Amino acid sequence: MDSTGPLGVLLLPLLLMGTALGNGAQKAPGSPSAPSVGNNAEICLLPPDVGPCRARIPSYYYDRYTQSCRIFFYGGCEGNANNFDTLEDCNEACSRIERPSYCYSPKDEGLCSANVTRYYFNPRHTACETFTYTGCGGNDNNFLNMEDCTRVCVKGSRKEKNMKLLKTVFPGRRLKTYKK
Repeated sequence: MDSTGPLGVLLLPLLLMGTALGNGAQKAPGSPSAPSVGNNAEICLLPPDVGPCRARIPSYYYDRYTQSCRIFFYGGCEGNANNFDTLEDCNEACSRIERPSYCYSPKDEGLCSANVTRYYFNPRHTACETFTYTGCGGNDNNFLNMEDCTRVCVKGSRKEKNMKLLKTVFPGRRLKTYKK
């Protein structure tokens, strides 16, 4: 009997666990599990999600409220795409995000009979304005307060319109940026 057999059996789970906790950088750009991302706003505006696992991997996410990348500890599995290996990757992917497409949705008061003051982004004026929401229905261009509307929808108007975004791919659960 080979004396390395039991040792190999013990090391295999550790090797597999290390691979699962890795950053996924081994996957080739453009592979089926790494679809290209255009604007990145839909990803960068997601809340941070550590996932259900218990590893503590230093990672970065884009904080839509401070409009900057911040550190958090990723659990190692699941989570969402607002999860970057380095501060540089996060800044490259999210520093030039444009406003989300729902900011261009028309004001929609809804279908019910309540009278609630809400805020929506008016693309014609490139500003957030108040409207009366009826309490149900409507669309995503509907904010509880002026600050949230401004952070999400007005912020994009300050970005340079013609800047070329880096190609960003999503291998596994973490975004990677690749210079063209």
